[in-house]
Amino acid sequence: SVPPHEPEEWRQYPREAIPRLFGLSFSAPVWNQGFVLKNNRVVLLVTLDKSTQAKEHRYEDRFETPDRFQWQSQNKQHRAGATEQKLARHVDLGIPVHLFVRKTSKVNGRAAPFLYCGECEFLHWAGDRPITVHWKLKSPVPERWRSVLDVPTSPASDP
Repeated sequence: SVPPHEPEEWRQYPREAIPRLFGLSFSAPVWNQGFVLKNNRVVLLVTLDKSTQAKEHRYEDRFETPDRFQWQSQNKQHRAGATEQKLARHVDLGIPVHLFVRKTSKVNGRAAPFLYCGECEFLHWAGDRPITVHWKLKSPVPERWRSVLDVPTSPASDP
């Protein structure tokens, strides 16, 4: 059964509030990362604007179309890894993947909240250390969020 505190699509949540949506408690070392695998669910926390990051952490995360998202893993992650295999097989394994996105890490000097983009499904991946994963969103980004999140409006052609 679905816990009553499931996140609402296209609603914003501060990072500290996200674990509670899944019945988990916040701990900075876990939730300050962009990838959390807990209780058989994956939570992706993505900041799109990486201009303030060190070069080696400027992962290529972006919307490709309103319902497709490209995400890069950390540099240490490779496709043969146990956790990474769970990503690729998450549908078969019954592990939902939840995507939270924000444009910048800070707004007016304060931590920016994340927008919940719903669940997404693994399409395909490429490369290693980091891996580039392509996800399909269950529901496309609503019009009002597209310019904020730099979502291309014309659909890209399928690879």
